[in-house]
Amino acid sequence: MQVTLQENEKYRQFVSDIATEMGVFDFKGDDIIWHYTNGVGFLGILQSSKIYASQVASLNDTTETKYASDIYKMAVSELIIEREGDAEAVAFMNQVLEFVKDDPDSPTHGTSKFFVTCFSGDEDELTQWDRYSKPNGYAIGFRARGLFREPTSQIYRVVYDVEKQVTAAKKIAAATLDFYREGLTGERLENPDEWGKLFFNAWDEWVYKLAPLAKDKKWHSENEFRLVHELKISEFPDVRFNQKPKMLARYLPLDTPVWVKRRAKLLPIAKVWIGPGNHPTFTKISVQLLLEQMGYWDIPIEVTKCTVDW
Repeated sequence: MQVTLQENEKYRQFVSDIATEMGVFDFKGDDIIWHYTNGVGFLGILQSSKIYASQVASLNDTTETKYASDIYKMAVSELIIEREGDAEAVAFMNQVLEFVKDDPDSPTHGTSKFFVTCFSGDEDELTQWDRYSKPNGYAIGFRARGLFREPTSQIYRVVYDVEKQVTAAKKIAAATLDFYREGLTGERLENPDEWGKLFFNAWDEWVYKLAPLAKDKKWHSENEFRLVHELKISEFPDVRFNQKPKMLARYLPLDTPVWVKRRAKLLPIAKVWIGPGNHPTFTKISVQLLLEQMGYWDIPIEVTKCTVDW
């Protein structure tokens, strides 16, 4: 009683279609997206030729994927009310609510295999400097096409539109029931509960990919893009750890696809901004020398035009 390859392909295609409808692919390969970081992060990226993806529970907002999960649970609850005369549907969707119930002692996002690197569509933006780059900040501009990786590791535009989020959640809730029923045939009819568990485990593998791409509209000003990477079994030894104020966090160093034929990989860097808190004259000279040492020539370097009082 296993989920078939054909069924998994249907689930994948459904999630891909929903993602497209939400607008997560609404950008161009030539767009420049900005990673704001402090001095330690800037040096780590340049000197290692890697970008660093944090496990979703280790992000600054520890409720990152809970936001999307709550919208989905609300859609499931509404569907239960709509189908109140359908005992089988109600029973299964109540089972789904149990599947996605969050245990405070073992939160779902705490064990998630998704790692995220955050970018902004805005350069030299005061809020980004203030939130992510104190006390000595930098913004590295990456060409989006240089971050295109593989199906399990891609760049997406974050969706803040509540209407789009709710519409997607309702479609996902309805599809959860439809795909469950579509697969309830043959020997599976003898044990619907067991099929329900097997189905939802496979289904959730695909649907949960959307969770890091929906955020509360209050964060809209961040104009965020995300590189979302699904951890592979072979990458477990590569996971690194960092002590944060409230937790021991996990992160993963990621290479980017080779975009120039060189002996050493280069990141797809298009421009660098020097943020508030740095001595602009001396820092610009140092940044240029560092870039050239690492093989980046003729990269534009600018000093922030934002004025802050830190």
